[in-house]
Amino acid sequence: MDPQTVQALAPFLHKAQLANAVTSFATCLGGIMPLLFTALAGRQPRRWVFVYACVLITGIPTVWLHAYEGNRVASFFDVGTNILLAWALQLAVAGDFLKPEARRRLALVSTSANLIVIGWLFLEISLVPKKPLLAFGSFGQFYVGEVALILNCFVVVGLFAANHARIPREARGLFYLIVAMFLCGLFLATAGNDQVSLRIFAWHSVWHLVGAFGFVTLWLFNHVRFADRREA
Repeated sequence: MDPQTVQALAPFLHKAQLANAVTSFATCLGGIMPLLFTALAGRQPRRWVFVYACVLITGIPTVWLHAYEGNRVASFFDVGTNILLAWALQLAVAGDFLKPEARRRLALVSTSANLIVIGWLFLEISLVPKKPLLAFGSFGQFYVGEVALILNCFVVVGLFAANHARIPREARGLFYLIVAMFLCGLFLATAGNDQVSLRIFAWHSVWHLVGAFGFVTLWLFNHVRFADRREA
């Protein structure tokens, strides 16, 4: 980047913010690549194609948010679309393992709870103060929407774990890897957006990269476990 461009960006983005904005595009690719892989390498259930589309959908406001740090409308769409993605993941896993009645109950509870959270996030734009729900001192914090997102993701992991025996043996290693990446991402997400260690370790930016590769790994996991459907 030439010095004039750096100078033009300086009043708006410090180095950590710029790293966050650039790595946000990896989140978009975390949705684009699985969609392309599905089109080129074999079909998967439509509920999982919807999940990959939701990854792309959430990547767009993530770019917006980090290009304009502090924009509450961008924050609403960023967290809101992440919750949409977690909801889509729940329904996809439920479709893999649960009976119709159990799927309907899960969908009803999850949809209702998440709509309440989305309503609260909307109020946070201007009507109610946005305060941390969990704080980690000067290192970082989680707000209401982020805590709700984490709880949604634990539901996804729990559904997979409860049906672990039904995951094909050849796909289980990938499942363990995905869980490890999720826990790693959860740890990275505890840091504030501008937290940098060892000069180059921008915590939030690395979280974007771990998440993006996690979604690509998720596609591979599904590709392996749905192999018998492609061969049928």
